[in-house]
Amino acid sequence: MRRFPIFLLAALVTAGCAGTKDKKSGAARPAPKAKTGPGAPPKPAQSRTNSTPTIEPVSAFNGRVVLVNAPLKYVVIEGVIGRLPPADQTLNVLRDGQKVGVVVVSSQSRGANFAADLTQGEVRVGDTVRSD
Repeated sequence: MRRFPIFLLAALVTAGCAGTKDKKSGAARPAPKAKTGPGAPPKPAQSRTNSTPTIEPVSAFNGRVVLVNAPLKYVVIEGVIGRLPPADQTLNVLRDGQKVGVVVVSSQSRGANFAADLTQGEVRVGDTVRSD
């Protein structure tokens, strides 16, 4: 059992050293030539100009409705401190996975709670609020 990690480490070191410089000349080894002709593998359709993926941060918001004032058409939403959405952002209200309303975030907030104006639909306490 103790020999396996040593064998694995030796294999990794050997594989990592295989693509480095040639010991005799000190120069890097040239890449092998690609096959051309009828037996060659097909070339990819697109040429890769940017081989590194683009990473974009996820700025989705999740919250829960804690108060509804239907006559004045506003709701209070409980979110996470430090991750509140900006004012005037439109959020979708979901109940059991179905969209039931749309709210627009207002500038009033306290702690993890903030107010939002109800623009569409019918919202109840306990509904989920998400930005998409």
